[in-house]
Amino acid sequence: VILDKIEKKGAFKLNSDEVAQGIVAPQDFVNKHSHSVLNNYEIKINDGIFVLNEVEFQNLKLSEFEKEIIKPYYTSQELHKYYTNDKNRFWLIYTNSTFKNSDEINKYPNIKKHLDRFISIITSDNKPYGLHRAREEKFFKNEKIMSLRKGKEPVFTFTDFDCYVSQSYFVIQTKRLNMKYLTIYLNSKIVKFWLKYKGKMQGDNYQIDKIPLLNIPIIIAEKQNDIIQLFDKIKDNVDNINSLFYKICDFSEDEIKIIENHLE
Repeated sequence: VILDKIEKKGAFKLNSDEVAQGIVAPQDFVNKHSHSVLNNYEIKINDGIFVLNEVEFQNLKLSEFEKEIIKPYYTSQELHKYYTNDKNRFWLIYTNSTFKNSDEINKYPNIKKHLDRFISIITSDNKPYGLHRAREEKFFKNEKIMSLRKGKEPVFTFTDFDCYVSQSYFVIQTKRLNMKYLTIYLNSKIVKFWLKYKGKMQGDNYQIDKIPLLNIPIIIAEKQNDIIQLFDKIKDNVDNINSLFYKICDFSEDEIKIIENHLE
C-alpha cells in the first residue's frame, strides 16, 4: 500500500538521457599488481596515473594549455549527503577517445611524459593516453546531482561547479525540475524506503544503479519553492522535509511508523 501511494503520487520519472555513469579510468592509481609489473623503484603503490594528488599535479609543471585537460576530481570524502566540499584533493587527466590517436598527446608534452611511465599497464580502449570511458562532459558541469552507487544509505549530492567523478557515482542532470528540490526529494525517507523495497540491495547495502534511479517515482510538491528555500539550512530541516513528503503522500500515522521502523 505504501509503495503504491508513492508510485501514484510520483509525477514523473527520470529519462535515460538524464542519468550517466561516472568516468571509467583504465588505471587511476598504481595498485599492488601494476606496481609489480612496472618494476620501477621510483614508482610507488598509490602513485597517481590518471588521477593526481595536489603535489603530483604541481610537480608536472604543466603549461596553461596543458592544464585545460586537467579537471577537478571528487570522491566520497568531499561529496556528502545534500552538499559537497568544493575543495578537491585530486585532479583528473581528462583525455577522451580522440587520444586514441597518439599524435593528439604531443600537444601536451608534460602529460605525455607522465603517462609514458605507465604505458605498459594502461589497458584502456583508448590506450595509452585516453580514458577508458570519459562520458559526456556536460554531465560534470553546471547543476547536477551525484548519486553514490553503493552504500549503507542513499546519498545524493547537489553540485553547481565542475565536478568530475568515477564510476562509483551516477550523475543526474535534468532541466525539467529544480535540482535542489530533486536533491532534497531523493534524500528523503520516502525514496530510501522505495529503494529498499523496489530498488536493488546487496545485503544491507543499497546498490543504486541506473535502472533503480530511472524507476524512482518523483513527487512534485505544490509548494516546491518552500522546500527549495530550506536547502541551505537542510541539516536543521530534515525531519520537517520528511514530514512534508509524508503529508503529500497522505500517509497515516501507522504507515509513517512502518516506514520509520523499516529504515532503522
